[in-house]
Amino acid sequence: MKYPARQRAIVSALRKAREAAGLSQRQLSEKLREPPNWIQRIESLERRVDVAEFIAIAGAVGADAVELLREALGP
Repeated sequence: MKYPARQRAIVSALRKAREAAGLSQRQLSEKLREPPNWIQRIESLERRVDVAEFIAIAGAVGADAVELLREALGP
Protein backbone atom coordinates (compact mmCIF):
# COMPACT_ATOMS: atom_id res chain seq x y z
CA MET A 1 0.00 0.00 0.00
CA LYS A 2 1.27 3.45 -0.87
CA TYR A 3 1.26 6.03 1.86
CA PRO A 4 1.52 9.79 1.44
CA ALA A 5 4.74 11.50 2.44
CA ARG A 6 3.05 12.87 5.59
CA GLN A 7 2.27 9.37 6.87
CA ARG A 8 5.81 8.20 6.16
CA ALA A 9 7.18 11.26 8.02
CA ILE A 10 4.95 10.55 11.03
CA VAL A 11 6.03 6.92 11.18
CA SER A 12 9.67 7.90 10.78
CA ALA A 13 9.39 10.32 13.70
CA LEU A 14 7.82 7.60 15.86
CA ARG A 15 10.57 5.14 14.93
CA LYS A 16 13.32 7.66 15.72
CA ALA A 17 11.70 8.47 19.08
CA ARG A 18 11.44 4.74 19.91
CA GLU A 19 15.08 4.20 19.03
CA ALA A 20 16.15 7.27 21.03
CA ALA A 21 14.30 5.79 24.01
CA GLY A 22 16.30 2.58 23.59
CA LEU A 23 13.23 0.42 23.05
CA SER A 24 12.88 -2.44 20.60
CA GLN A 25 9.67 -2.80 18.64
CA ARG A 26 8.69 -5.74 20.84
CA GLN A 27 9.43 -3.85 24.07
CA LEU A 28 7.30 -0.92 22.94
CA SER A 29 4.46 -3.23 21.92
CA GLU A 30 4.59 -4.90 25.34
CA LYS A 31 4.68 -1.54 27.10
CA LEU A 32 1.52 -0.54 25.21
CA ARG A 33 -0.07 -3.97 25.76
CA GLU A 34 -0.39 -4.59 22.05
CA PRO A 35 0.45 -7.71 20.00
CA PRO A 36 4.18 -8.35 19.52
CA ASN A 37 4.21 -7.30 15.86
CA TRP A 38 2.04 -4.21 16.31
CA ILE A 39 4.84 -1.63 16.16
CA GLN A 40 6.57 -3.54 13.36
CA ARG A 41 3.41 -3.31 11.24
CA ILE A 42 3.18 0.43 11.87
CA GLU A 43 6.85 1.09 11.17
CA SER A 44 6.77 -0.97 7.96
CA LEU A 45 3.67 0.98 6.84
CA GLU A 46 1.51 -2.15 6.81
CA ARG A 47 -1.03 -0.30 8.93
CA ARG A 48 -1.82 3.32 9.65
CA VAL A 49 -1.44 4.82 13.07
CA ASP A 50 -4.41 6.83 14.29
CA VAL A 51 -4.26 9.92 16.50
CA ALA A 52 -4.94 8.08 19.76
CA GLU A 53 -2.25 5.51 18.94
CA PHE A 54 0.21 8.24 18.00
CA ILE A 55 -0.33 9.95 21.35
CA ALA A 56 0.03 6.64 23.23
CA ILE A 57 3.22 5.70 21.39
CA ALA A 58 4.74 9.15 21.91
CA GLY A 59 3.98 8.99 25.62
CA ALA A 60 5.38 5.47 25.94
CA VAL A 61 8.72 6.56 24.48
CA GLY A 62 8.82 9.71 26.60
CA ALA A 63 8.18 12.16 23.77
CA ASP A 64 5.74 15.04 23.66
CA ALA A 65 3.14 14.11 21.01
CA VAL A 66 2.65 17.68 19.80
CA GLU A 67 6.38 18.32 19.43
CA LEU A 68 6.89 14.97 17.71
CA LEU A 69 4.12 15.72 15.23
CA ARG A 70 5.48 19.22 14.64
CA GLU A 71 8.91 17.71 14.00
CA ALA A 72 7.45 15.16 11.57
CA LEU A 73 5.34 17.57 9.56
CA GLY A 74 7.44 20.70 9.77
CA PRO A 75 6.15 24.26 10.06
